[in-house]
Amino acid sequence: MSILNTTAAILNLMSQLKRGITASDVITHLQLPKSTTSRVLKQLCETGFLSKDPHSATYSPALMLLEVAYLAHRTSSLTDDIEQALRTLCHSTGHTGYLSVLDGPDVLVLRVIPGRHALQVITYPGTRSPSWATSTGRALLSRYSSQQLLSYFDETLTPENKNQIPFARLQEQLQTVRQQRWSSAINEAVSGTASISCSVKNPQSGETIAFCLTFPASMANEQEIESLARRLTSAAMPIGKKYGDPYWLQNPL
Repeated sequence: MSILNTTAAILNLMSQLKRGITASDVITHLQLPKSTTSRVLKQLCETGFLSKDPHSATYSPALMLLEVAYLAHRTSSLTDDIEQALRTLCHSTGHTGYLSVLDGPDVLVLRVIPGRHALQVITYPGTRSPSWATSTGRALLSRYSSQQLLSYFDETLTPENKNQIPFARLQEQLQTVRQQRWSSAINEAVSGTASISCSVKNPQSGETIAFCLTFPASMANEQEIESLARRLTSAAMPIGKKYGDPYWLQNPL
């Protein structure tokens, strides 16, 4: 294994363990000889990639890596990163893509990527729908605890409108979304359509974006839904990890 590949493997190990690592971690997880491990870790410290705690003998990312990570966040946009990934999905599936955010009690469409498959109704940027009745809305609401969810609706809805929400059913739906990290809807807010959604958050800015693939409800069989869900979560995970979104760094609940 080259020094570059070894360095990448060590940094990836830190990401997987979500902590600083010791020489024993490298030897155990990467199955490297003790002599190689000591030499590589020493070189990474000398070149500014890692720093070593003299008390715990733990290696962590050094200032140079932290500065590079900060630069990557500064020069990238969560919305743009998601749109780029979604365009690839729309091109490969032929489905229409949407980027949306929570705004008051609604989910607000920010961007639309038209697909090849015709929809009965086209939703345009600026369109609002009840957050609890859409896959994108539930992908975003799933990030709230039960108490946060109640507070959210208390702050954004009148008592009359709040009473119209089937909270017990919604809580069940959101728990499912938390477990699988994607949401689905068939013939809900928009008749004749189905959608699969994920969401990603930038913890530094607080920005959370949901993105979905929308397609004719007639195509919404179990196989298609599972296939699209795998594609969406595979696209969302690297973006979530890039921005440090705990939703994508930890195992599903």
